[in-house]
Amino acid sequence: MTIGEELQKKEMAEAAYERGAIAFSKGRYQDTLDELSRCLKIEKDCDSRELEVEANNMLGMLFYFTGYNTIALDHYLSAYESAKLHENNSGQITSLLNIGLLYQSESEFDKAMSYYRKAKEIAESDVRNMNMSLNLYANIQIALLLCKQGELEEAVALHHEIEKYYKAVGTGFMLQKTVLDIYILEYQGQKEQVEKNISDVFHFLEIDDEFMEQVDFYIELCEFFFKNGHREKGADLLKILQEKMQSTEFYFVRVRMAELNMENKKKCGTGAEYIQACEDYMLLYQEYEQTLKKFRKHNLDNMESLHKLEAKRKEMEKRSNCDLATGLLNKKAFQYEVEVYLTERAGYVIDAMAFIDIDDFKLVNDSFGHLFGDGVLVTVAERIREHFDKNTICGRFGGDEFVVFIKDVKDLGILEERIEMFREEFSKIGFGKNKDFHATISVGVSYNQGLKVSYQAMMSCADEALEKAKEYGKNRVALYEIKRGMFKHGKKK
Repeated sequence: MTIGEELQKKEMAEAAYERGAIAFSKGRYQDTLDELSRCLKIEKDCDSRELEVEANNMLGMLFYFTGYNTIALDHYLSAYESAKLHENNSGQITSLLNIGLLYQSESEFDKAMSYYRKAKEIAESDVRNMNMSLNLYANIQIALLLCKQGELEEAVALHHEIEKYYKAVGTGFMLQKTVLDIYILEYQGQKEQVEKNISDVFHFLEIDDEFMEQVDFYIELCEFFFKNGHREKGADLLKILQEKMQSTEFYFVRVRMAELNMENKKKCGTGAEYIQACEDYMLLYQEYEQTLKKFRKHNLDNMESLHKLEAKRKEMEKRSNCDLATGLLNKKAFQYEVEVYLTERAGYVIDAMAFIDIDDFKLVNDSFGHLFGDGVLVTVAERIREHFDKNTICGRFGGDEFVVFIKDVKDLGILEERIEMFREEFSKIGFGKNKDFHATISVGVSYNQGLKVSYQAMMSCADEALEKAKEYGKNRVALYEIKRGMFKHGKKK
């Protein structure tokens, strides 16, 4: 593909996304679905990968607003996986917060909190990009959920930290922050400040360009008003929301608001107001059911197409992460997998890195040809997959270099025997037409003895151990204990 073609595809994807975002802001279901689906189908270069994350997140909101939570979750997870693959921390955080909101809407509070905390963890660790705004959002979501669960003292403590972040970020009006302030101030009995913040929310709602993306926060605020003696404010806010949503195709949200209005009129309205609210609810629910039938067909058509695209994308990602000759992870993918594991592992766990090298492989290629040599490489990869269990990460670094990372080693003696057995069994394999050629391997192993050791340190020590194995005659295993800086080498068998 030429640079001009790549640029054209990028512009097409961006245009489709913008059209989808505009359609979403106006509450047009089918137009949003069509344009965002079109955006996802266009092949993207590295500079446009963020569009995949944003399009999937918006599709997640679209399906959530129309009552398809399972499909919404599928898109949020796709957004998260894409962001994780391309080391897009902002995309990961946004996706995790969306997943948390989805579970919160289902009253799965523990799951919601786990996603919020994961988002916060990523934001705090992203020192390079200083994701302070997203860290702020994550903390606010945690505090709001604490309020919803009645854990107000813990929410107040977190609110102090949020205030510090808010001042540091220097952002303007934040709906989520103001809603949280209302909850906290109400709990603390600061009525005048509560009234001021409520007034700010109403004023912001008039000019809120991202109203559709934040409608959940407004609805939850209505529920809070009804529950805490601000029924007039709640009714006024709900009326504005219903008017804003009236022309949209997001019937699930509209039904939710109609139900909330019906519950309020039942408790506080006149008999006539309650009857009218019930009629409005039933009429809207009938429209919702009719629309669902139409949406289901469109969803099936679009989801079938998107799943085919997703399968193709995953296959391409798998191929880009794997060494094509052997099917093992390539160097970049191997390093990523190991580094993720080392970041999340418990401190007391012992892990090992085994660096495997075919002895005199250049001589094999020179003597028998590269096709013969390729057969030896493929055999090494096959034996690695057969010999090492699922608790390992296996890769090929190119040429005749292979590497295996063994997680959570329970017994170092058994590990050494296992690697010796691998070396010995490989040396017995016959290659060539008459199976009379035998290749050997040398293995360098480093292990961290429960220490928090970096990928680079483990790899460097395994490389040193491999050099020792070669130095002591090849066809053997050498081990390097990182904690004491000691070598141990096996005898040639």
